[in-house]
Amino acid sequence: MIKKQTKAIHFIGIGGIGMSSLALFLHSEGHTISGSDVGEDAVIKKLKILGCSIMGKHSSKNVESQDLVIYSSAIQMNNPEIVKAKKNKIRILKRGEALGFFTKKMKNITVTGCHGKSTTTSISRLLIENSGISLTSFIGAEDKILKSNFQKGTSNLCLIEGDESDNSFNHINSSISIVTNIDNDHLDFYGSEKKILMAFKQFIINTKNKCIVNNDSPMLRQVLKKVSSKKIIKFGKGIDPSNKYTFKILRTKNVAVELYRNEKKIGVFSSKLYGEFNAYNLVASIVLSLELKIDLEEIQKSTRECRAPKRRFETIMNNKNIRIIDDYAHHPTAIKAIRENMAKNFKDSPIILVFQPHRFSRTAILLKEFVAELSAWEAVYLVDTYSAFENKNRKEESLYDEIKRYNRNIVFFKSNESLINKLISKIRYKKHTILTMGAGDIRDVGIKLKKRF
Repeated sequence: MIKKQTKAIHFIGIGGIGMSSLALFLHSEGHTISGSDVGEDAVIKKLKILGCSIMGKHSSKNVESQDLVIYSSAIQMNNPEIVKAKKNKIRILKRGEALGFFTKKMKNITVTGCHGKSTTTSISRLLIENSGISLTSFIGAEDKILKSNFQKGTSNLCLIEGDESDNSFNHINSSISIVTNIDNDHLDFYGSEKKILMAFKQFIINTKNKCIVNNDSPMLRQVLKKVSSKKIIKFGKGIDPSNKYTFKILRTKNVAVELYRNEKKIGVFSSKLYGEFNAYNLVASIVLSLELKIDLEEIQKSTRECRAPKRRFETIMNNKNIRIIDDYAHHPTAIKAIRENMAKNFKDSPIILVFQPHRFSRTAILLKEFVAELSAWEAVYLVDTYSAFENKNRKEESLYDEIKRYNRNIVFFKSNESLINKLISKIRYKKHTILTMGAGDIRDVGIKLKKRF
């Protein structure tokens, strides 16, 4: 049990997107916040301005007499701060457990799924906030309108992006939930598809009042066959009698959808989003808003304002010489969705994909799927895997060598400088679209390229 008088809280890895939003929330609740992180990004600077004590390296000296220590899933158990906290008999919690504990008395709306949850959370926040409801929001990316991954509201309503990667979402006391989809991801944690399906099944069961689900997701449908409940609200493009909401995609550039409820037309909703995948994110957010009894015309007005969060198909630069787009996609299914969107809506210039694999374990487990998808791109520039603190403790097949067998237009770069020089030489005589992609720091390539221009 966490002590009622818990005041001083220390975060190990405070700069992470989920950790920093929780730190911002607890600071707003009057707790004294300290933390450690090797980074020095905008959110750490923001926490320092607020008066939080942030140390630039992990050390046992950072932990003395705090009441609680919270750590991210990237932190190992031999971390000196965890060792010191155990020695001092300080309560230790993973971020997901702490998030669940400190929000358990709120009316929580949890958005989860293997793809699209950050965008869906961001859109949902805008639609609800514009209706006049002040809600607290935890978003797994920087919301471009908020310019933050956190918002403190005045009501008891709380919107949370639920992390499925380590089963954190099952620590949240969810009143309403959205499940965008399920895919064969995070198998390094779960070990099998069966176990990740079980985790989502438990999440749906745990949701108390309404669970909004994408009935077009094959793996999610597998779970729904085993969960029969009136609280489940299905949506999809397909004509399925169990769908409460169905929709048609009218366009994928500045996404527009026509939505039906129980086969009766509700209306058309427009946005500035791109891609079929964002049509699903938009519909999920609209369904949530309708189930919250938000006015239809207010929702239609708000969808025209919505924007995808940072690193979600984000245009970094676009002029007569070059277009730079950055995206967080790091799973073969998400990469395919971006490729299909590019093929439909970006035909005006050759496309170069600059891809950074994320985690050695994901690359090894999904090697065949990565090879099949990346081989389908016109040109691929590959860089080293972003480890996310994983140790490369086994010899793995080379992603580059495997793709080279099927796609001769793949090049591997050991340094960002050589990569940027190559990109500059390519666009010297003809406009190109450069797409940086991955969950690591590959966005920096696009930013540096922009500065060179």
